[in-house]
Formats: sequence, C-alpha cells, structure tokens
Amino acid sequence: MKKLPNPGERNLIPPDMDYVYFEESGKHPLEPEMLEYSTVNSWWLAECAFLAYCHPGFARMAYKLAGFDGFRFFEATGTECMVSWNNHTVITAFRGTELKSVSALHEIRTDLNAVPVPFEQGGKVHKGFLKGLEEIWGGPEGLQVFLENLTAENPDRPLLITGHSLGGALAALCFARTPQAKGLYTYGAPRVGDSEFIKLFEGRSVWRIENARDPVPLVPPDIPSISFNFGDFGTLKFLNRDGEVLDKRPVFVLEDHKSRYREAKTTLDDKLKEMSRTISLSKKGLEASRKILKEIRQHTQLANREWKIHMRGLLKNFGLSVDEHQPIFYAVKTWNALAGS
Repeated sequence: MKKLPNPGERNLIPPDMDYVYFEESGKHPLEPEMLEYSTVNSWWLAECAFLAYCHPGFARMAYKLAGFDGFRFFEATGTECMVSWNNHTVITAFRGTELKSVSALHEIRTDLNAVPVPFEQGGKVHKGFLKGLEEIWGGPEGLQVFLENLTAENPDRPLLITGHSLGGALAALCFARTPQAKGLYTYGAPRVGDSEFIKLFEGRSVWRIENARDPVPLVPPDIPSISFNFGDFGTLKFLNRDGEVLDKRPVFVLEDHKSRYREAKTTLDDKLKEMSRTISLSKKGLEASRKILKEIRQHTQLANREWKIHMRGLLKNFGLSVDEHQPIFYAVKTWNALAGS
C-alpha cells in the first residue's frame, strides 16, 4: 500500500517527475478487453492520466518501460494528448489544466467557457471543452485520423481513453466521437454535456472516478437558474477517504444531523426539569439539585465534545478540498485499491 501525499509536505500540482509511474505493472497487466469496471485498468489509466502532465520525452520513456513502444504526442495552444500503443492495446491520455505552464491562462479560459453548444453526435456540450478537442482533432495530421489508422492496422487491438480534470472532459468528448474505442476512464472530470449527450455513452464501458472531497466533478453546478442542464456521464466509482471504492457519493441528510441536536437538547431539558422539581425542597433536595447540576455540566461537556467530533466528520466527508483534486491522489488510491483486492 502507498501512503497518500501530505499537502503540507510536498507540492501536489503536476507535473511530477519524481513519481515512479507504472510501478510493478508487470505483475498487473492491463485488461483491455474488460468491459466491466476493472481495478487493474482503473489504476493503469489513472497513471496514464497523471503522466499526461509530464514532458512528452519523459512520458515516452515511462511508457516504453511499461511495455508500450509506440508513442505520439499531440499539442495545441491549450490541449495536449499522448497516444501510446503496443501489439495489444492503444491508450489515449489527455492532459488536464497545467497550472505551471505558460498556457495556463488559456486553459483556465477553456475551463470557464461553459456555454452549451451543439455536439455533432448529439446533445449540447461545454463550448470550451469542445473547442479544446477541436484544436488537435481534425486534418490529415489530427488525432481522429491517427486513431483511425491505428485501428485499421490492427482492428482487434482495443483502444482505451483517459484523462484527469479538463483532460477527463476532453477524453469524454473524444470517446463520444470514437465508436471503435473500447473503454473510457476519467478522473476528477467536470460535467461535459446535457442529457442527450450523456445518452451517447449508454451501453458502452464508461467509468467516472471521483475522489472524496474533489470539487471539480460537481461543476458546472446543476442550478436551474443557470440552465446549462449538464449532468454526470457514465458509471460512478467513488474513492472515499478510507480508499474504499463505492458505487455512489455519500449522501448528506440534514434531518439526520438535526435529530442529533434534538436528542442532546431533550436530554438537557429533562435534567433541567428534574432540577426545578427538587430545587424548592429541603436540604436533601438541595443536595439532589447539586448532583443534577453536576450531571448537567458533565452532559454539556460531553455533548460539546461529541458535536465537535461530529462536525469534523461532516467536514471530512462532505467538505470540499482542491488538494484532493490532484491526480496523484487518484493514482495512489487506485493502486491501493488494486493492492488490497
């Protein structure tokens, strides 16, 4: 099992060329034909999505050491994509927003340009994301032709597509346009399109992985007044704080937390009523009242401690954290899920 990184001890923003990519991959070969969720594929493709932030020369060597000799890099103003392949599999990995690069402002504009526009295959999608894919998609040297040629060379070789954050959004658009693609795994990806767009993924192997308090999968927000009508594509796999892989996000039920408060208040009220009944009695009653006061003080202290613990638990499970969006968390947690399976 790998230790999760501590934001206070290291810089979590990629690229990370100190990380060992595809460590022990020989013991866990890809399962490219697998249509169901695969912990092996989830880890492999999380590594690919993380690696996509690195320099293409570094990435080429990492892929080669993992058994992928073929490599092609696609780059435009704010979009980068790496395609790597061997005789058994083709992997296409899109890079997310690169906050350390000179193109960061362009990429942030891409992220924010959420106006819905028609998507050729169906529905409406995020304008900025679609524009980002278009930068490398068309023409004789574009990604579309390249992937078609790879498929034509070996029609039985599966094509897997992945990406983290903005890269996950681009990967989803690419997958929707690539009928020959076998599977899609995205990590911390934002919402890309409306319900008609989401229908394009029905019956296909599409897995949307989210990490604990990562806020990005919740944007653009589903607010009727904004009327983007963007939704979640594919099947969710949620990595909770303990590293468990769940089939749904934890649900915050306000009434549950109100009931805890009501229980504590009821207990306190009962103690106060008991004290009021004895306070006017004799010396014996006064002693009983002192005992009740002591119990009230102890109850209040205990309730206060329990409430603080409860609120910390709420923050841990339901608060949002930008740190937990970083791709290293997805790579480490999917590895730990694989190692523990």
